[in-house]
Amino acid sequence: MMPSVRHGPRLPLATKRLRIREFAPGDEEALAALYADRRVTRHLLHGPRDAESVQRHLAGILRRQRGRRRDTWELGAVDAASGLLVGAADLALHSSAEAEIGYLVAHSRWGRGYGTEIAAALVESAFEDLGVAQVVATVDIGNARSVGVLDKVGLRWEATFRRHARDRQRQWDVHLYSLDREDWLQAQGRT
Repeated sequence: MMPSVRHGPRLPLATKRLRIREFAPGDEEALAALYADRRVTRHLLHGPRDAESVQRHLAGILRRQRGRRRDTWELGAVDAASGLLVGAADLALHSSAEAEIGYLVAHSRWGRGYGTEIAAALVESAFEDLGVAQVVATVDIGNARSVGVLDKVGLRWEATFRRHARDRQRQWDVHLYSLDREDWLQAQGRT
């Protein structure tokens, strides 16, 4: 059983160009566009999604947001200048000592550092707001872009899991990346 916490990340998380916040009912169209893009969902276990599936998914997210105690935060990444939803993120508390991050970015924003901004904000929130000792992420072994993002924010390769999951008629092999709190603090110049 995963822990739930009464207090989670201090939302919205702010980066140089983004506001990372809880999803809202008005996000359905932009979220549907993200999940319909095969380039964006190529390395995701669940995707692409059709509009009806996204509607159900968003309804589930909104229902979980109303919960008093949570262990997972599913978030939208909004361009601060335009107000457009340009990505999505997950911050999941696996134990009092470990959180997992996940993210995706609209194809139109690839190559501009948005994934790095999202991942860095999630890492900081996991350590500062949730107080965990370690942040982890799993990434499809073919997803070189996400591997680069994880490297940039300080996560390091720990292991490869073969046939980690099965969906979309294939077995998924993933890399496990992690970052300890002490290493993060040192990289921030705070030790």
